[in-house]
Amino acid sequence: MKGLKVLGDYVTEFIVITVLVALSAFTVIGFIPMIVGVTGFFQNAMGDRRIKDIFTAIKENWKILIFYTVFQLIIIVFPVLNIYFFNTHPEKINQFVLAVSYIALFVGVVFIATAPTVIVNMNVTFRQLLYNGVMMLFGSLLRSIAAVGVMAGVVALILYYPYAVVLTLYAAPLLTSMLMRENFLHLKAKALGTSVYELKKKQNEDDYLDEMGAIRRTDENGEEK
Repeated sequence: MKGLKVLGDYVTEFIVITVLVALSAFTVIGFIPMIVGVTGFFQNAMGDRRIKDIFTAIKENWKILIFYTVFQLIIIVFPVLNIYFFNTHPEKINQFVLAVSYIALFVGVVFIATAPTVIVNMNVTFRQLLYNGVMMLFGSLLRSIAAVGVMAGVVALILYYPYAVVLTLYAAPLLTSMLMRENFLHLKAKALGTSVYELKKKQNEDDYLDEMGAIRRTDENGEEK
């Protein structure tokens, strides 16, 4: 019975997250904030996360999300449209514009892989977001390549097999969030002169049960999250 409950939780979560991300993608503007919200959602363990965590993460970071959303829309949407146009109209191809589009798209993919984790874990300005988004890559080269590769794969599907993208709307944010979370903890542990194990241990010690038996989390200052 426990196994069936866990399976049901995963299936429900998969459906809800897929629908939310898909709906945000249709609005275009809401897609980037939703990715950040979903990243905040996936920061918690399976038994701890709630759907409202998505909207809490968006609400808590709405100021930086304004700048980040505009940045990502410019650096991802326009290059994707350019590349799609040239792929469907090869007779009108402009090699310079195409090259710039691919470069901009790569930069956008890097930041959509790294920046959401920075946003949900740090209070940063837009300039600091860009800096820390790059620094996140140095947490682990292999994890960074994997995370960027996942997002690049999603973009490739959008360009060439758009109907298949729906299958990635849950898995891609989940994998990227997990990989970048580990990078973040690795860099944080290095800065604090401790280990990732100790950081995770302290976080678990800071969790406690409320009067209803639900897990409540505290931040580094001991305040409830």
